[in-house]
Amino acid sequence: MPLKDEASIHTAWSSGNYDQAFSCLIQAYASDFYRTAVRIVLDHEAAQDVLQEASIKLWKALPQFKGQSRFSTWATRVVINESLSHLRRQKTHLGLDAVTLAAPSSPYFESDALLEALHDAVNRLPEKQRLTFQLRYFDEKPFAEIADLLGTSVGGLKANYHHAAEKVKKHILALNPTYSDASND
Repeated sequence: MPLKDEASIHTAWSSGNYDQAFSCLIQAYASDFYRTAVRIVLDHEAAQDVLQEASIKLWKALPQFKGQSRFSTWATRVVINESLSHLRRQKTHLGLDAVTLAAPSSPYFESDALLEALHDAVNRLPEKQRLTFQLRYFDEKPFAEIADLLGTSVGGLKANYHHAAEKVKKHILALNPTYSDASND
């Protein structure tokens, strides 16, 4: 995440101009927040709902922000929490299978069969492994930042990521047994 954006947000926030700080935060990271939400909730409209709720929470909480992390890390954590809350509410109404096995749905997301299999495999992972895998594999976040986002240790995240990657690999290989893993050749 660009430090220039963080500096602009910090300047506005530290001077008490919370509206400007919020505006800078959203302008700088809106697409990152959307990608995070849509990967978790797997639906464009639901991701937009999540972002709306998360934005309200961010705007209200910005004056109480303690500055112990980057604004982007703090805000992404709010988006993740709101996404997970949305899934929990959805599971209550629809049942587990309808939520975890849904195909990614977005007008901005076109997938081929392999990418669809990847998302299906990721969706089958336990929640912590899924979040770790998504943030590391898709968003290419460093383990230290993911640890801040999820409130856990780097070592635990590395283990979660390794287990998740192995499960994803097994799932994709099971779907296409003729695929040869180049790393094993």
